[in-house]
Amino acid sequence: MTETSVTSESISLSAEVRQENLQKLQDQQFDILVIGGGITGAGIVRDAALRGYRTALIEKDDFAAGTSSKSAKLVHGGFRYLKSLEFGLVHEALMERKTLLDIAPHLVRPIQCLLPIYKTDADPSWMIHLGLFLYDWLSFTKSIGRHQMISKKEIEEIEPLLRKEGLQQIAQYYDCQADDFWLVMANLQSAAQNQAIIANYVKAVDILKEDGKVVGIQAYDSITDTSISIRSRVVACAAGPWSDQLRQNLLKDTQQGLRQTKGIHLIIHRDNLPINYPVVGPAVQDRRPIFAIPWKKFVVLGTTETDYDGDPDRILTERSDVDYLLVAFNHFFPNAKLNYDHIVSTFAGLRPLIFETGKDASSVTREYQILEDHQNFFMITGGKLTTYRTMAKAMIDRLSKHLKSSFGISPTNPDCVTDKLPLYGGDIPDYPQFFDDWTKTLTHKYNFDLEIAEHFIETYGSRIPDLLQAIQETADGQERMLPNLPYVWGELKYALKYEITMTLSDFLIRRTHLFSLDPKQALDIHESVANRMGKYLGWSKAEKQAQIETYKSKIKIIQYFREEQ
Repeated sequence: MTETSVTSESISLSAEVRQENLQKLQDQQFDILVIGGGITGAGIVRDAALRGYRTALIEKDDFAAGTSSKSAKLVHGGFRYLKSLEFGLVHEALMERKTLLDIAPHLVRPIQCLLPIYKTDADPSWMIHLGLFLYDWLSFTKSIGRHQMISKKEIEEIEPLLRKEGLQQIAQYYDCQADDFWLVMANLQSAAQNQAIIANYVKAVDILKEDGKVVGIQAYDSITDTSISIRSRVVACAAGPWSDQLRQNLLKDTQQGLRQTKGIHLIIHRDNLPINYPVVGPAVQDRRPIFAIPWKKFVVLGTTETDYDGDPDRILTERSDVDYLLVAFNHFFPNAKLNYDHIVSTFAGLRPLIFETGKDASSVTREYQILEDHQNFFMITGGKLTTYRTMAKAMIDRLSKHLKSSFGISPTNPDCVTDKLPLYGGDIPDYPQFFDDWTKTLTHKYNFDLEIAEHFIETYGSRIPDLLQAIQETADGQERMLPNLPYVWGELKYALKYEITMTLSDFLIRRTHLFSLDPKQALDIHESVANRMGKYLGWSKAEKQAQIETYKSKIKIIQYFREEQ
C-alpha cells in the first residue's frame, strides 16, 4: 500500500454541499427518508443507498451529537448478557464485532480485556471460565481470539495496580475498541458516495399527509432559519432517546416506548491510572459491571446506569454519578487514590432501551424492535452500537417489503452488502502493512512525529491523502493545535471540506476530541478555531460570539459536578 493507494472516490461534504443538499431535499421525491443521524440512522441510510433507493437523512443537531458519540468506545459481544440467557443477542454482536473489524480496520481494533475474579464475587471462577468458553464459541468462525485464565503468580506482572486482596484469578478475553463518532461519519460518507442526501441541523417538526397517509416531513433548518418540505414514500425514524418525543410531536402518540437510562463516563490521564489493559468487573456498591479502558494517553472509566426522565438535550454529569465511579474504581485500584482533580472531562449519554416493566435498569434487554407507528412511518428503537448494521439491515428489509407492496418499488440491488463493502476510509486489504507503510511515510517524508502519524492512520484510514492535501493548503497545517494532543490545524480544513462541520462544537467536540482530552476543554484555542471557521463559513461577529457561548455552555454541562450544590 502506497501513499496514493485510494480505491474509492473522495466525497466532498462541505457547507456548500450541505446547501445544495437542502435544495435537493425540497426538490426531489425520496423512497426513504431517515430521521436521526446517530449510528443507527447512519447505518440505515448507507444500506438504503447501497441497495439503490433514493435516500435522504436529516439530523436535528450534529451527526452523532447524542448517544452515538458518548459510548464506551467499545465494539463488543456483551459478555454480561449471557447471564440473562440472551444468547442470540450475544452471538449477533460477536459476529458483528468481526464484520466491523473487517470493513473499518482503521476505526475498530482488537483489545485484550481483563476480568479479575475475587473470593467475594457472586460468580465463582469456574462459572466465569465456562461463560467465556461459551462467549468464544458463540463467535463461531468469526473469533478474534480465545480467552485464557491467568494465574495469581502472573497478575503482578500483567496488571500490578489491581487490588490483590482476595484476588484468585484473572480471565483474559478479546473484544474490540472503536472510535464511535468516526464510525458514524464513515457510514454517512459511504452513503453520500452512493448518492444519499444528508444534512445536519435539520429538524423534523411535522408530518406531511395525504389521504390519511404519511407522504413526507416538514422540517426546519436551524442554520439558515428556513422551513423545508421533504417528500418521501416512507419515513424511517432512528431518533434514539428522542423517539418518544418525536412520536408525540409528529404523530400525537403519547404511548411510552422507551426506557431511558443515563450512563456517564470519566476521562482521566493515564499517568494517574497507568493500566495496561481494559479491566472489567462488578462495582463494589451494587455489583453492576464497570470498566476502565485505556484510550490514547487516557483511561475511560464507566459507566453508571440510572433511569432518566429529564431533557435528552441537556444531560448533566452529576456529583452522585462521579462519586459512584470514583468509589468503585478506587476499590479496584486502591493505590491510584482517584479524586476530582484527576478528572480531565466527562461525558454522559442516554441508552434508548425498549420499555419493559418490572426490571431494573441493568436488566432491560439490548434487543431492538421495529414499529410501524403510522402508515408509511416506521420507527426503530433499542439495540446497541455493536449491532447497528444488522439493525439497519432489518429496517431496510422491512421497508423494502412495504415499498414493493404499497408502491411497486423494488431496489436496484436487492441484497444487503454492508457487511462486504468497506466503510469510507476502510478500503485497506492488509491493515498491518498499511499501518507500517503510512507510519514510515508520515514520519520520514512528511516529518510528523509518531503520535500524530498514528492518529492520522487510526482516524482517516485510506483518506490520508485527502487530509494531507488539506494540511498543505493550510499555512500552519502541520502544527499541533495544542502541544499535548496530536491534532493539527490542517484537520480543520479537512473537517470543513469533507465532514459537514457547521459549528464550533462540531469541530472541537466531535471532529476532534479536544473537548474531551484537553483539561481546559480547548479554551486556549477555541477563539482561534472560531475565527478560522467564521472566515470560512461567513459568520458575522454576533454569530461567532454565539458559537463561542454555546460551546462554553457545553463545558458547564460536563463539569457540572464540580459546582453542584
